[in-house]
Amino acid sequence: MKVKALVSFAGAVTMAPGEVRDIKEKVIYEDLLSAGYVEKVETKKKVTEDESK
Repeated sequence: MKVKALVSFAGAVTMAPGEVRDIKEKVIYEDLLSAGYVEKVETKKKVTEDESK
């Protein structure tokens, strides 16, 4: 899941405020989300020519 750090923190993952990173370990990003250290970053899906029809 792509997340953006709201505060600086260190541990299994270390990030600074404003840093965006993809965290693949579900347990880690869920813990960071619940602690309020990160927020989810919405990724835009690229629309292919076939999907736009």
